[in-house]
Amino acid sequence: MKKKITILAINEDASAFYKNELDKIFENNYEIDYRNLEMDPILPVVNSDLILYTDPAILNELISIIKVNAPTLMMKRTIRRETLYKIKEIPSGERVLLANINEYMANDTVALLYQLGVTDIEIIPYYYKDQFVENLEEIKYIINVEPKKIDFLPDIDAEILIIGHRVYDISNILDIISFLPLDPKISDEIIKKYIHKVPTSWYGVQYTWKNRSILSSQMNTILDNLDAGVIVINDVDIVEIVNKKMLEILKLSRDEIIDNSISKLGINNDDLKSIFSREEVENELINYQGKDLIITIKNVKYDDDYQGKVFIVNPYFEVIELQQKIHKKIIGKGYYSKYTFDKMIGQDYNFLEVKKICKKIAPTDSKILLLGETGVGKEVFAGSIHNESRRHMNPFIAINCATIPDTLLESILFGYEEGAFTGANKGGKIGLFERAHKGTIFLDEIGDLPLQLQARLLRVLEEGELMRLGGDEIISVDVRVISATNMDLQQLVEQGKFREDLYYRLNVFQITIPPLRDRSKDIKHFILDYLKNDGHRFITEDFRTFCLNYSWNGNLRELKNVIEYMTTISDSVLSFDNLPLHLKVKENYVNNKYDGSILLLKLIYYLNISGGSTGRRTLHYAFSKLFYEISENEIRALISNLSEKEMIEVNKGREGNIVLPKGVSYLEGNGYIDNSIKAEFLSKLRDL
Repeated sequence: MKKKITILAINEDASAFYKNELDKIFENNYEIDYRNLEMDPILPVVNSDLILYTDPAILNELISIIKVNAPTLMMKRTIRRETLYKIKEIPSGERVLLANINEYMANDTVALLYQLGVTDIEIIPYYYKDQFVENLEEIKYIINVEPKKIDFLPDIDAEILIIGHRVYDISNILDIISFLPLDPKISDEIIKKYIHKVPTSWYGVQYTWKNRSILSSQMNTILDNLDAGVIVINDVDIVEIVNKKMLEILKLSRDEIIDNSISKLGINNDDLKSIFSREEVENELINYQGKDLIITIKNVKYDDDYQGKVFIVNPYFEVIELQQKIHKKIIGKGYYSKYTFDKMIGQDYNFLEVKKICKKIAPTDSKILLLGETGVGKEVFAGSIHNESRRHMNPFIAINCATIPDTLLESILFGYEEGAFTGANKGGKIGLFERAHKGTIFLDEIGDLPLQLQARLLRVLEEGELMRLGGDEIISVDVRVISATNMDLQQLVEQGKFREDLYYRLNVFQITIPPLRDRSKDIKHFILDYLKNDGHRFITEDFRTFCLNYSWNGNLRELKNVIEYMTTISDSVLSFDNLPLHLKVKENYVNNKYDGSILLLKLIYYLNISGGSTGRRTLHYAFSKLFYEISENEIRALISNLSEKEMIEVNKGREGNIVLPKGVSYLEGNGYIDNSIKAEFLSKLRDL
């Protein structure tokens, strides 16, 4: 029986388009239907294996009609190759409007075009009538992201490029296959055909297999998170990819392996030779330096041409350990937390106090309410408390109450009996509270728990009893509850949105986790921890200034994302000019101590050594592109400041501004002058 996919879209036209696309891509191997806002009535979804939606707003609009426990997946879309070529024909330097039907889709398409290499024009998202756009009359091109002309386009003399609906990205196709597996041969053929039809921002797929000389940072990130060691060699046996796990297994550095012949690695090492001299094998057990390893070697072919080999190595004891964990999960004891107090990083006083209190109350069975902003690590604390408690050998189950539709949350938490509702599994299903018996359940975003479920939760807390949905049997459970929220629960109680009796039941120990902005001296430790397996990287003073000046509303999660972005686009430097574009704003650097002078000094220095102009207009343009938007008057003030400090010499005419020895000495002392930094920054100047 075919698996079924249900598409959620804004209108009939989009629904039919995306259904037709899936039918063509998957050659009718799935059954496809859809729902959209133009339907009257909109029928409930009661039989589906995967919900595919166009954007978050559509899911929110149609969430109430989903009556089936199926995974949801947001579409990742790209544009056709011929469309991309048309857009790239727009003259460099032009300001272009990109019109789409709502803000999310407009911004998403702009980001996509930048990722696909359309970087020589300025693209402005446009998504409602009479939207203010500076110097609108100067715009000569409008990209229309719909099959027909959008009715709210501005009345200006501009060429309109109607590009139609965006199409599925290859990563979306891979996601669908992972949710709803097909026969491997069919899957491979579908992927092989589709990858050549559309451009993608998921570079790991195309660059690793189509162009073996270019290593995709995305593929490296994926490989470095695998539990198995992986080496990829090309068609002349040169190592192109090695992940961190393989380096650990072989006890070698990346430099000892990358770009070296696989045969040379085993010349003076019989153990290495035993691995790399083999032909294709499948799960063969070998011994390397006294350790048992399971090795698989596969030839890589493209259109029947040999492209190299992939070596996959698993430590034998880790495979056995994984099998044991899977077995525990099958019998209902496989939920656990990987977090522990001894792995927590931080020297901030308030953080250490919170950690100390949590360690003291961990051995008890007391309920704990963790407060803190998004991303501060509430689940890390909850998992660490569990692992320090007497329940650590039993399940730890975490659930986010805000991410699951109300209609599903009750059955997930408390379970259901057969026939409890349409689509209920035969034989029913136990809930998470039953699975957490003798262990801990972590209820994240507890403030979003619907009122009708709050009463059921209160009974579990007071009586240690629950009843499955559609059942009549009382079930006893012994569960420790740790809850968390970034809301003001006391205020929700006053507003009648949260039960007062439940609030006091949960709030036995209230712990507030400090945000990252209040732990400034810990930021450096976090960065160094993220970089500990990433080789030697330079951290410039301007990046440190940013870290201390930025509010970090996303806390540790945001910091990690920023570091991952910067280490992907730069081989060696963490500096202000390598930040994501949305973070490169004046407010994230300028404060009572820093006014941008040092950024300008750095720019002038590298323009000096590259022979570039250092006139005020050039500096204004380059500074605004590399760092943040600034006026010519502000540039003039910064030049004056550097001159007064005797860091630069100000000259009129072609000679321009010159960095003096005092300025050079400052740059050297603060990590701005290094061969790696020099090469990268000069490359950016050439690209301006």
